[in-house]
Amino acid sequence: SMSMSMSAMCVIGCDGYLGQFIAREGEGTYARVYAMGRRRARERDHDDGEGDYYAQDDDPTTTTMVRVGGVDVTSHTSCVEAMTRAYDDAMRRGVRIAMVVNCAAVSSPGACERAPDVALAVNAPREAWRATREVARMRGCDVPFWVQLSTDHVYDGTRAMSDEGVKRAPVNAYGQTKVACEDALAEDYDDGAYVILRSSIITGPRPPLRDVDRTLFLEFVASALTERDEPTSFYYDEFRCPIAAADISRVVVRDFGTKFAVPRVKPPRRVYNMGGPDRVNRVDMAKACAKYLAKGDDALERAYAAKIRPASCVEASSTRGVAAPPDISMDSSALVCDICQTWAPMLFAEQVKDALK
Repeated sequence: SMSMSMSAMCVIGCDGYLGQFIAREGEGTYARVYAMGRRRARERDHDDGEGDYYAQDDDPTTTTMVRVGGVDVTSHTSCVEAMTRAYDDAMRRGVRIAMVVNCAAVSSPGACERAPDVALAVNAPREAWRATREVARMRGCDVPFWVQLSTDHVYDGTRAMSDEGVKRAPVNAYGQTKVACEDALAEDYDDGAYVILRSSIITGPRPPLRDVDRTLFLEFVASALTERDEPTSFYYDEFRCPIAAADISRVVVRDFGTKFAVPRVKPPRRVYNMGGPDRVNRVDMAKACAKYLAKGDDALERAYAAKIRPASCVEASSTRGVAAPPDISMDSSALVCDICQTWAPMLFAEQVKDALK
């Protein structure tokens, strides 16, 4: 494949949890990583006084990772401006923008139910696809390979280990916006190569560059088991295939980045499931955390496990106001078979250790 030393990648949603892992992974692989976060006004509110971890685009240093400003993926103008800044810098340096990874999303199912129009505009970012094609073409460049994150919520949850052949039938607004995204990308990005990766619940340690403004699931579990006196409800009938952020970033940057960020090379399929190797429910997840936190002390493990109250996701659907698909575990063997034969994503027990160490 073409030398990555002369290639660049863009990461949209670089301030989000997964986006940070992907940008950091890209730093070691690409000549340039163009990081696009939210609009700047929003960022100033979040300023933690530590300055920005991404260099600004006028930074004279030779740093790999560079912020090309905030981007509103629902605005054509904003997308054109951000992509123009990235392409101008790339052309000045003689590097080719080979790949765009889009991690920007409204991924909270509750937020999607409350504001479905906003969620649709962000989760099926047609303005971003159009702007990318326009800016690339205007400069006589190949349209970059587009990596789009989707979700296991596109499945209805009535069967275990769905593969890509299973019909999409989302039961909530979040899943519906991602189905719309998958369909629109096929329509809008017809001249470029793209891939859609349906991710399960994403685990990992604190993000590498800056904190995100939400509690990570495994941290929530750990605090529920160690700090709360009352038991916490965990669903015994909601199954997922959790996957580590580090494993996703490896597959996106190293496998897709090196194989398909080459003009006119397209992956065998357009959509891949991207789950981890274990099908687990929330009780299983909590028990794995109890086991890790007890560090071999059986009495302590029992004490932690006593804080786990098994509950049904059916009752949760009514309290949360969001329909929860019960079993959206996925068969992700096509991804391994087609793209990354040597990929061995972390088992769930390893993910717990990695997140809580």
